[in-house]
Amino acid sequence: MATNAASNLKRILILGGNGYVGQNICHAALQSNKFTVRSLNRSGQPTSSSSPPHLVESLSQVEWIKGDVFDKSAREDAMADVDVVVSCIGAFGSNEFMERICGDATIEAIRSAKEKRIESFGFVSSAQVYEGSMGLKLPKSMPMHGYFQGKYRAEQELLNAYPNGHVILRPGFIYGPRNLGPFGVVPLQTIGAPITFVGTQMGPLSGLIQSIPFVGKECSSMVPVESVGRAMVESILHCSGKGVILNAEDIRKF
Repeated sequence: MATNAASNLKRILILGGNGYVGQNICHAALQSNKFTVRSLNRSGQPTSSSSPPHLVESLSQVEWIKGDVFDKSAREDAMADVDVVVSCIGAFGSNEFMERICGDATIEAIRSAKEKRIESFGFVSSAQVYEGSMGLKLPKSMPMHGYFQGKYRAEQELLNAYPNGHVILRPGFIYGPRNLGPFGVVPLQTIGAPITFVGTQMGPLSGLIQSIPFVGKECSSMVPVESVGRAMVESILHCSGKGVILNAEDIRKF
């Protein structure tokens, strides 16, 4: 890329960019021709065998930094000269582990970004983070309590730190081609797309499904991974001076 052209691009740092969702956000940012892309991850650059074939070329253009988001110096070094930060960090495990990874990791990144006067911050949250959500009412002893509470705490931190420069996506199950190493590329869309159709496009039946606590929200909140990438990138480009929160229906429009 020519130096003059590169100087006109925004610089985006994607935390967790070598994961399933993160790779698609990296791809969407590069495809927009509006960003240079950097990513901070514990394992650094993904191997070509861990990425769907259609993403490999784009991912080769990312500046990969190997480091721990909980290491403040590594975090701040990765944020040098950056205009935008996006966190798609998340993981499953014990509730304590999920609180830390799904919540604390992004919270610490938000605080560092604010200190460095980075202009906007994007976050991939969860469809279960909303007023009255059954997910947020789960007892501490229940599986997924830590996941939803971590996402909720990260959202609150972001709303307070960036009232006019946040982008929050609230997807449910995210589907699309996912490389699972020795198992090859698994087409998760063969699961997600039919359930989305039944949960959103079948009139009274969809309404009945959506009325079921927790399950109804999940069945109506599944989104294509490509839409998540495009929704984040397009929203980041237009969030200056305002905040953006997109639910699954909004995300599917991208």
